[in-house]
Amino acid sequence: MKKFGRMLLALSLLVTVIIPFQHADASNKFTDVTLYEKEINFLADKGIINGYNNGTFQPEASIKRIQAVQMLLRAKGIKDLSGAPDPNFADLKKGDYGYEEAAKAVQLGFISGKQDSKTGKKYFNPWDTLTRGQMAKVLSLAYNLKGTTVSEFYDVPSTDGFYTYINALAYNNVTTGYSNNTFKPYQSISRQHFSVFLARTLDSSFKENAANRVITGGLKPNPRKTYVYSYAFDDNYSETVKYTGTDSGIDNWTGRDTDGETYDYAYSEDKDGFIAGWQDGFISSTVPYPLKLNTKWTDDFYEDEDPITYVVTSMNKTITTPAGTFKNAIEIKSSLNTSEYYVQGVGLVLMLDTSVKPSEKIQELKKIY
Repeated sequence: MKKFGRMLLALSLLVTVIIPFQHADASNKFTDVTLYEKEINFLADKGIINGYNNGTFQPEASIKRIQAVQMLLRAKGIKDLSGAPDPNFADLKKGDYGYEEAAKAVQLGFISGKQDSKTGKKYFNPWDTLTRGQMAKVLSLAYNLKGTTVSEFYDVPSTDGFYTYINALAYNNVTTGYSNNTFKPYQSISRQHFSVFLARTLDSSFKENAANRVITGGLKPNPRKTYVYSYAFDDNYSETVKYTGTDSGIDNWTGRDTDGETYDYAYSEDKDGFIAGWQDGFISSTVPYPLKLNTKWTDDFYEDEDPITYVVTSMNKTITTPAGTFKNAIEIKSSLNTSEYYVQGVGLVLMLDTSVKPSEKIQELKKIY
């Protein structure tokens, strides 16, 4: 049984989504909007966005910092901009365009500007483009969005200054990042994408249906984390698995169990899929990309054994283990009568034996740190 559990572990260690394409309709308020028209029209109906005099919205243009502030103030219904203390921005003085909005936003606590370490002066840089990380911060602060997830985007480590805010957006299902489990926090955000995130914050009906998402990466275990798994065959048995380095594009991991034995695992990922196995070159499983609901595939790595067939039966399960509660877990059922649950950016969180009723736990994530 230990061997079976260990074979299954090698399948592991899968939370993001692309924003879906939407077709334009006759009610579109702007001549150049062909994507996300429902969200953009929603904001336009509320007077949060106005577009340009020529009837365009310029959806793909990067949004400026002052424009984002103006949208947030309108979204929050703040019309009286008087009475805010002078934020003392060196680049935005009384009488300047956007001064009153910036001052009110500082008073409300969702912007603060940047301080020059040499001169001590504060700057707002109103006409700089807003980044995705900055978007996460101002939305989280403006709407007091909180919450943490165990899963992480590959490019947002816990040491990143925007980590807390991006994590809060993910927890509240305002963002799911990109399909390859990245968030791109330092990339400029477009006017249309800022509108999507704001609409999702204001109205939960715009939040993405995780059941329809597509996975193109993120199945590899997170090298910044250590995993502890427990197994059904022995309540006192567990295995701690740690990342040990990357060689020729393959991530190496070493597991040490409570008996003191060690096991060397290997994982790789590219545009075609995810591969799990051992460092001696033996492959235990593959998962093809793109991965979505009802994706089916077959692995045939074992001599004198029938091929193993897999199918994705859900993209949005909620799973609870001793390590925490995981939203949008991916359920994969196999011809071995197992159900495996993966969370993108984490990996395997639970495996069940479905040959018995009720299903029994084979392996579960006990701790991740």
